[in-house]
Amino acid sequence: MLPACTATLYLGLPELLLQVQLTRHNQGLACLLEAGHRQAERCWVAWCRITQVARLATRWNVHFRGLQRLTVLLELQTDKGPLLHCRERPVPEWTSGDPPAFPELPEHIAAFRRQMSPGPWLDIAALHLPISLDLRQRLLAEDDPNLRALWLRQAERIAPATPICHQN
Repeated sequence: MLPACTATLYLGLPELLLQVQLTRHNQGLACLLEAGHRQAERCWVAWCRITQVARLATRWNVHFRGLQRLTVLLELQTDKGPLLHCRERPVPEWTSGDPPAFPELPEHIAAFRRQMSPGPWLDIAALHLPISLDLRQRLLAEDDPNLRALWLRQAERIAPATPICHQN
């Protein structure tokens, strides 16, 4: 989850629904933590706002809007789920002129380039560019928009992987 972006999660597990219910006491604010992280290492989380919750027949749709990146300093397991102590991640200044243009972006996404600051614009562009999952994870963890722009410029030259078909 990136700041300035939205996502929908489809939840069916009671433990996850309990976490969503707990956000009501915090004005709908929640942290999305990377799945499979190790407690011993520092990791990033996305500070988010839950904007809508809808019940379906077999699950719940939960809509999130990313607000900012945080670093987890301490994680404790409680009977109501994990309790996180986080720190706001610094946002370095943009120093590289105009944010780069990416011709393969849909027109309605590219239009935001001049309407937003470079950091959020690069986050939104990263979601719509054909880049590897590994690079996307590096972008999520990187605070410096100048470095994110450099990585996205390099990724622009990388063609998406061709799916491999195996015969059964």
